[in-house]
Amino acid sequence: MMLSNSTKVWVFIVGICLFCLILGYRLGDRMGLLIGLAFAVTLNLLIFFYGEAHILHLLQVRISEGQDPWGLQPLIEDYAYRLGLKRPPRLYILEGPASVAFCIGIAWRKPCICISEGLLKRFSKSDLRAVVAYQIGHIRRMETFGFGVTSILANTLVGLGQLLDQVWPANFFLNKKQKPFLTLLSPLGWLIIRLVVRTKTYYENDALTAELIGDRRRLAEVLWRMEGLAQTQPLLIPPCTSHLFMVNPEGFDQKNLFLKFHPAMESRLLKLVGYYPI
Repeated sequence: MMLSNSTKVWVFIVGICLFCLILGYRLGDRMGLLIGLAFAVTLNLLIFFYGEAHILHLLQVRISEGQDPWGLQPLIEDYAYRLGLKRPPRLYILEGPASVAFCIGIAWRKPCICISEGLLKRFSKSDLRAVVAYQIGHIRRMETFGFGVTSILANTLVGLGQLLDQVWPANFFLNKKQKPFLTLLSPLGWLIIRLVVRTKTYYENDALTAELIGDRRRLAEVLWRMEGLAQTQPLLIPPCTSHLFMVNPEGFDQKNLFLKFHPAMESRLLKLVGYYPI
């Protein structure tokens, strides 16, 4: 029997906490157990109370309040109702020219849909309908929890590698900066995310979105345009967060294969409409 993404994440969190307690007790008896407990509590605070807000802060998003000139809120409420969500997600706007969209949601918190200013300016109402439907479908399939938790953990791990690289002694003397810790920790971050994020997840989300909007070609055109815009106007994002986005927002700028998670756009379009390019 296949475990859902949410179940996998809960098992992973419980397993890590138990491992910390057992390892701490083995190494330091009562003091080690106390340290292991402190680490487990810190990990849960990071995941459930700090991590999501930290990612939203790093991506420089603001909550959408007042007027809604794009008519996004009715779209969000409509698709949320059609897919049986008890509460419609909150809408955030990501500032800047990049044309991107992503969503995130941790456990009991109200999920968030984030759409960039660049995308709102360039895409038509029918295009935005496909973007919103994709995000709602992503939330409905309970993937935001798994995606969000793994992103927080992997981002923390890889961020630690980047911090250590900045104080790596050799980098104070060399023009070409070395990244030994990032090179070491990136595969571990990739492994954490790959426990939940599978290639077929994107294909299944594409199929659900096409069913919701009733137009496979429209979704294919939206994905194709977003991919092209990401190549010309890439977005600088925190490590291990690209899988939260509808398409890879980093374009050609991301050279580290361990920080790439989306399937090739050719494969997505072939499954959607049967041909490539659009």
